[in-house]
Amino acid sequence: MATETISLTELRPRLSDLIDRAHEHFDRFLITRHGRAQAVLLSSEEFEGLLETLDILSDQELVRQLVEADRELAAGGGHSLEEVRRATSRARG
Repeated sequence: MATETISLTELRPRLSDLIDRAHEHFDRFLITRHGRAQAVLLSSEEFEGLLETLDILSDQELVRQLVEADRELAAGGGHSLEEVRRATSRARG
C-alpha cells in the first residue's frame, strides 16, 4: 500500500475519486503545496486504526502485557481459537 504524492492543484478536480480510492482500497495520498508536504488523505477507518494504535502504545502497562503475551505465544503457550470458542460456549451455558 504505497502513498501517492499529489499536488493541491491536482487534488481539487480529483477529490471525489481520491476519497473513493482511500475508502475502498485504503490508498493514501500525500498532498503537497508549492512542492512541500502539507497534509495526508486516508480513509477514516485507517485514521481511526492509527489513533487506536497510538492509544495502545502510549499505555506502558498495556504494551508490557502485549509483549508478555507475545513471548508466551512464541514459547508455545496460549490457547487455540477452537479452545477459546469451546470455553466461551461453556460459559454461556
